[in-house]
Amino acid sequence: MRPVWIFKHLQSGVPLITTLKEYRLGWLSKDSIAGLSACIVSIPSVIAYAELVHLPAIAGLYAALAAAIGYALFSSSRHVIAGPDAAIGLLAGSAILPLSGGDPARIVVLAAVLSILSGFVLLLAARLKLGVVADLLSRPVLIGYLNGASLVLIATQLGKMFGIKTEGEEFFEVVFTVIEKLPQTQVPTFVLGVLLVGLLVGLARWVPRVPGALAVCAVAIVATFALDLGSYGIALVGTVPSGIPFLTIPSFHWADVASLAPAAVAIAFLAFSDGILLAQTFAEKNGYEVRPNRELVALGSANILAGVWQGFPVSASQSRTSIVDSAGGKTQVAQLILALGLLLFLFFLTGLIALLPKVALGAILIVTAIGMLEVASLKGLYKIDRVEFGIALGVTLAILIAGVVPGIILGLLLSLISVLIEISRPGDAILRRLVSDGRFHDCRDEDEAESVPGLLVYRLYAPLNFANARHVMTRIRTLVDEADPPVRWLIIDAQAIHDMDVTAAQRFAELHRELADEGVDVKIADAPRPFLEELARVGLSEEIGRRDFFVSVKKAVDAFEQYCAGRNP
Repeated sequence: MRPVWIFKHLQSGVPLITTLKEYRLGWLSKDSIAGLSACIVSIPSVIAYAELVHLPAIAGLYAALAAAIGYALFSSSRHVIAGPDAAIGLLAGSAILPLSGGDPARIVVLAAVLSILSGFVLLLAARLKLGVVADLLSRPVLIGYLNGASLVLIATQLGKMFGIKTEGEEFFEVVFTVIEKLPQTQVPTFVLGVLLVGLLVGLARWVPRVPGALAVCAVAIVATFALDLGSYGIALVGTVPSGIPFLTIPSFHWADVASLAPAAVAIAFLAFSDGILLAQTFAEKNGYEVRPNRELVALGSANILAGVWQGFPVSASQSRTSIVDSAGGKTQVAQLILALGLLLFLFFLTGLIALLPKVALGAILIVTAIGMLEVASLKGLYKIDRVEFGIALGVTLAILIAGVVPGIILGLLLSLISVLIEISRPGDAILRRLVSDGRFHDCRDEDEAESVPGLLVYRLYAPLNFANARHVMTRIRTLVDEADPPVRWLIIDAQAIHDMDVTAAQRFAELHRELADEGVDVKIADAPRPFLEELARVGLSEEIGRRDFFVSVKKAVDAFEQYCAGRNP
């Protein structure tokens, strides 16, 4: 019985076991084609992303291999491919470079530590079932981040395009350095870079099925071999080791952990936000469900394995996932095939990378950054909501001025402040009776509705809590005081008050007593159960009285009119 129990326990924790157990042989050909296609396309991209983290090109392959294995083991998605990503790589690089002092060996260690830290943040979030926390990274923050990161990414690659050396990662510093050193431009490098950018843009526009990064790298390698581009002063990637490194936990200082922690949290937020959105999109398209907390575990495992395999932080890849889906991939076996392809490349074909001009990597990253720009989305925000447009623009400016990590932190704070303001100032309405059918509605047209003298019908479009209680009670108090003729009955339409905390209940009780002392009767209509339970807990149900609760606004208004008729026969 014990081996069976162990197998079932493993099966529940490692979804890949269930996938392999239920695997159909007919799927293998499609998964193989999908996995190999994604592998071929990913190789030049992940090499370029390693440049963003200031690591050797080979580190991109290590990270891609580790991510593929770690994610495939634990993911509930059948299609998402994990690996190095431009936005995550830029964020990691901006956090690592200031701590490294320019020491290449220290950059390797810091990248691995950051990847492991990000993985543990994701696993902790899964343990605490905090999958919903990624929703704090709102759409405006993501738009602002992508625009800011794209501009920074373009700036950091200008040095490769012009063949000049730049320092730092800050946008304006890099741009000013490039402008200052323009006379030192290495012309052959610049010409090759422009041609490769043109090739990438042309392929994307007219032959989108051809993987641009792969084509550019192939053309650049052939040109280097045929024309000896190195002799013209064009920098090449150079010697790349073959094989794979041993799994190892990097030696680190606790001060590094503290310094990298904010970036690790930001990477975890971004990785999961993009990952779960991608997983849900392809799951819906292919008719299955994904589990958010399981995706947290998968991304966390991918990052930890990338860290101990001398890589850097990883995320879900939209381009490689789309390739797997369009090629007919059925399961995460496609990602295992991708990992196998990367292994073969690492053992037998890394010599090709040595002939790759560095400007080709810069061209790939610049075109990638242009594709990341969310200009249309920013325009849409401006038309829909100026506040959210301001948040997106603020995040972009913060990234350009202060850096990637401070920009994301600012974005999170702006999102939280925006939510708190919205909660503390909820929408409400005075309901009036429609002339056409006699029902009470939130009606703005004076000609369509009428008020009932002596009656105020108030509707709150939100739960009552400590953040908005004072504002709501002051608002009701003001409406009662300004009513003409004076209010006899205040009917509160409570259908939207699905929750009320103790602070709000106490403030409501105080208002009720004030109005009662002034001769204003407070009635409750259409109250949901949580609202009634909280009234009972603070002893207000008995104080209001059963006869002051009504099943609907209409019933309450009918009672008011009967009351008025009785007083004025």
